[in-house]
Amino acid sequence: MYTVVVAENEPWVLKGIVEMIKAAGEEFEVVGACSNGEEAWNLIHEVWPMLLITDIMMPDMDGLSLIKKIKEHRLPLVSLIISGYDNFQYAQKAMSYGVSEYLLKPVEFAAFAESLNRSKEKLETLRDLNQYVIRFQNLLENKQGLSPRIVLQKHSDLLKSILQLNQINKSARVSLLQILDNKLKSMLHDFGIGFSDKPFPNSEADSTIMSYFNNLLEKWYLEYPIAVSAGKPEAIERSCRYIVENYKRDITLMEMAEVTNFSISHFSVLFKKHTGRSLISYVNDLRIEEAKKLLLKTSFSVSEIAETVGFSTMPYFTRVFKAAVGVSPLKYRKKLSP
Repeated sequence: MYTVVVAENEPWVLKGIVEMIKAAGEEFEVVGACSNGEEAWNLIHEVWPMLLITDIMMPDMDGLSLIKKIKEHRLPLVSLIISGYDNFQYAQKAMSYGVSEYLLKPVEFAAFAESLNRSKEKLETLRDLNQYVIRFQNLLENKQGLSPRIVLQKHSDLLKSILQLNQINKSARVSLLQILDNKLKSMLHDFGIGFSDKPFPNSEADSTIMSYFNNLLEKWYLEYPIAVSAGKPEAIERSCRYIVENYKRDITLMEMAEVTNFSISHFSVLFKKHTGRSLISYVNDLRIEEAKKLLLKTSFSVSEIAETVGFSTMPYFTRVFKAAVGVSPLKYRKKLSP
């Protein structure tokens, strides 16, 4: 499965791209859609897609700036541009930033599907890196409520496996460690947790790197529960009520920024600090809880329930449900239905 985020500021074009991805085959799964570059950047750091499909001209942050930022941060991500501008300089810049494909609007389905297929080989080379980052973030969020001792051990095992990449792919090891360092420091900062912001160690010694990460992770698990338990500002309380009333439809960061009169980045930071979750995670948790009720109390099919609670595709619903509950929706129904 190749996970996809789409960034396009024209709603009808965005909807069309999402529909074409669905029609291209079940191996491509849309896990996020947004209307500007800043929102896409935040979304990428929450769902860690394997493929980004973006327009060039968008508000807040244009597509080229977004792709340039992705390259600078060495994110394990393939980028594809769909643009209305047949401009050689745009295309040249895009290719210098590592864009896999540059397509012109309006895009025919056959050409679009071919571009997705051509991207598969590159996507496969990034699959393992992508999974490492997702596992690291899932541990930081600790939705299963593991004890600090256990989750720290899981972090240690994950880091050791990344350090062992030095024997087969030194570049991948360096990129991953940089991404994990940036992610961990970003979350510490967003939650207002003070830490010693030392530069990443120059030493290649595994013990030095493990010690560096352990110090930051211990700080996170000691103070994260305290940061989350702090009282919520009224704007965040208001946003939570709004989400509860609207979670069955798509809710964007831009929409929530408008509800609270914050910028996208400011809302993202405050919401995560006072709920302990990102917007996507918060919405999906509400959807999963409603799905669990429908699985046990109705005869609706799993696909009908997925659509009812707001998931765009069955594979995405199944993946999120299993990650949250531990079993697939069908197994959950079979085990717990009276």
